[in-house]
Amino acid sequence: MITPRFWVRQDDDYVHIDIKVTHVKAQNMELQVDNDVFIFAMAPYYLRLHFPGNLVDDDDRASAQFDLGTSLLKVKYPKETPGETFADLDLTAKLLARVGEDVSAAPAPKKPLIQELASTETPGAAGEDVAAGGDSLANDQFVEELDDAAKFDWQLPQQMPEDDELGLEAKYGFNGQYSGYFRAQGEAGNDINDIGDVEHSSSESRAAERLQIEDAKFDGEYYLADLLENEDVGEFVRYTPALAAAGRRAAESGGEIELSAAERDQMTALPRRRHLVDAAGEKTLYLGLVPLLFGYCYDARTTMDDPTSESGWTVGKLAPNVACLDTAFGTVRDVVVACTRRALAYPLYRHWGLVEKVWEDVYYVLRGGRRLVLRALLAANRLLSFHDVYYVYSKILLEDYCVWIQGASDSVVRSLAHEVRQCPPTKAAVGWGLEALEASATPAE
Repeated sequence: MITPRFWVRQDDDYVHIDIKVTHVKAQNMELQVDNDVFIFAMAPYYLRLHFPGNLVDDDDRASAQFDLGTSLLKVKYPKETPGETFADLDLTAKLLARVGEDVSAAPAPKKPLIQELASTETPGAAGEDVAAGGDSLANDQFVEELDDAAKFDWQLPQQMPEDDELGLEAKYGFNGQYSGYFRAQGEAGNDINDIGDVEHSSSESRAAERLQIEDAKFDGEYYLADLLENEDVGEFVRYTPALAAAGRRAAESGGEIELSAAERDQMTALPRRRHLVDAAGEKTLYLGLVPLLFGYCYDARTTMDDPTSESGWTVGKLAPNVACLDTAFGTVRDVVVACTRRALAYPLYRHWGLVEKVWEDVYYVLRGGRRLVLRALLAANRLLSFHDVYYVYSKILLEDYCVWIQGASDSVVRSLAHEVRQCPPTKAAVGWGLEALEASATPAE
C-alpha cells in the first residue's frame, strides 16, 4: 500500500487532514478514528496517524470532502477536548510511527544499492554452492540466524514518497534501480505491460493505474461462464504441479531440495551481483516473490507443467510487479488481493476454485524454502528471457531475484509461506461483487 502525501493543521475544535489522492472510489474508502489513531484506507492508499490527543468519531461534526481541482481529500474530526493544542503536528515521522517504533533512530540510507562485484570465482562457483546442499548459497555474506523469521515484521510500515519519485525519470524493477527500459515500448508491442507511460510514472501512479485497468478488464459474464460451464477447469484443479509436490514433500520430510544440472548451468549465466538492500527494501523484495510465484504456479497448473508459447505472457500478466511494475504493497494480504484480481480478469481460465488451488501451490513452493523458490524463479526466467520483447522483465527483475534469493533467509521465506496461508483470498476483498454475481446466476430453489 502507498502512504499518500498529507498535511495536518488544527484549530481550537478540529483537526484537519488533507490527503493527496489521484484515484478515488468512495464505496471502497474507509475512514476511522479510535481515540488518538486516525486511519484512512482506500486501495492503493493507506494512512495511519497517531495524534498526541484523542479525536471523536462524530457523524454530525466529522466530515470528508474531495476537491477535484486539487485532488485533495479534506477530512476533519473534532477534538475530544475542545481548545486542546496538539503538539508536533508538523513532525511527520511521529504521526506515522507504529506503536513502539523509535522515530529518533538514525534513518536508513535514502536509496538501497545494487553493486557490481569484480569476482575471481570460476563461472560455475555459484551454481555449485547451491547444488552442494551446504549452509550458504551463492553469497556467504548472508548468514542465516535461527530467529530471522521472529525478527522479520510483516506489519505495514509507512513512509512518505521521496521527492525524486515526483521527477520525470521513473524508477522500477528490482529494488527500484532501473529506468529507460520502456522508452520504445509503443513500438515493441509489449503485451504484458499495462502502464501507459512507464518512463514518466511513479510508484503511486502505477498502483492507481493498475486498479483502474483491472476494474475495466474484469468481465462478469466470462467469469460466470468459467464457473458454470468450463469443464477443463476441473482437470486443472485436480492436477498437482511438480514444484508444489516437491514443496509438500520437503515440508513433510524436511528433505533438501536439489537443483538439476540444467538449473546449475542456467545459474552460471546470471549476472555476478551482490545486492545491498536496506530494511524497507528487504521486505519489499520478499513480498515481490509472491506475485512472481503466483504467476508461475498458475501457468504450471493450467499447462500441467508443459509450458506453451503463451506461458511467458501468463506469468508476467498475473504478476502486478511485472505487468504494472507495481511494488506498492505493504502486506501479504495486499499482494494476495492484487494477484487474485488479475487471475480473474486476464488469463484464459478465470475460476475462483482454480485461484484457490494456485495459492495452495504458492504456499508449498515457499514452504520448500529458498532452493525451491530459486527453482521456480529460474523456470519463470526461462519463459521470459528468450522472448523478443518480454526479455526486458528478465533484465530488470527476474535475473536479480534469481541471484538475491540465494542469499535470502530460509526462515523468512518459510514465515512468508505461513503469512500466505493465513491470508486466503476472499471474494469481498476483490471488489467486483462476485458473490452477488454468482447468486444472480444460480437458479432459485
